[in-house]
Amino acid sequence: MAKSAGARVSEVIHSAISASVERLDASEPALWTSTDPEAVHQARVATRRLRSDLRTLRAYVDPDWARDLRAELRWLGAELGAVRDIEVLQARLSFHAGLLPDPDVDTARNAVRRLDADHELARADLLRALGSARYAQLQHSLHDAMKRPRLEPEARRRAENALPDAVRPMWRKLRRAVDALSPTSPDTAFHEVRIRAKRCRYACELASAVMGRRARDLGDALAHVQDVLGEQHDAVVAAVWLAKVAPECTPPEAFALGMLAEAERTISVEARTAFRDAWRTAKRPKLRSWL
Repeated sequence: MAKSAGARVSEVIHSAISASVERLDASEPALWTSTDPEAVHQARVATRRLRSDLRTLRAYVDPDWARDLRAELRWLGAELGAVRDIEVLQARLSFHAGLLPDPDVDTARNAVRRLDADHELARADLLRALGSARYAQLQHSLHDAMKRPRLEPEARRRAENALPDAVRPMWRKLRRAVDALSPTSPDTAFHEVRIRAKRCRYACELASAVMGRRARDLGDALAHVQDVLGEQHDAVVAAVWLAKVAPECTPPEAFALGMLAEAERTISVEARTAFRDAWRTAKRPKLRSWL
């Protein structure tokens, strides 16, 4: 949607739904015929972004309709996520294995191949989901939503007035979550901040269609926060998987995985430190002057 000072919330909603549904539609053929991780990634982003947009603009859409649509998007996102999370872990560990001393590279990568079976099972589950009546109904609902979103009368509000009101509570929740962190906070607390940063980022990007660069700049800063905490979370997940698998491995494999686990723990600690700088940038008053 082109930036327009006179745009209504209804136009923003229509544009957001259309963008996500079109993104999902563009990705779907490759989900069936390819193991390209990018197809799964793009489809998952489409489901997440639309869920987030419906949450951000919940005051302007029929609550029962939005709740049901978000629930089905959550189901599809979980099916996609089961595949995507394994693909991310595979790529991460294979790359880091390549940084080990030469004698340990192949040994570590051989151990990481244990994820191949999990990936095949997750893809089989995804294909069953895509072939189900539930998915067909979701597709019907999404395309109907593109044409006839169920709006509340308030959706006639001017978007430039409504969008800051919609984003502001998400920023406040994020800031409270960050303020509650300490150097000894558990990894789950940092992950919760990451989730809130992502929601607020999506909301800013949604608003940028009308609010322009002011909202886009805050969204970019929050994307960096999300990336840093995403690295921290991925390192934690990798270390947990390595600890679980090591007892099943041969001694040389277990030794190589131990080196990988130590590297992941170091990355996690470094990411916690980098988060503080990223957050310091994101919370600058200039970036949120439009809220």
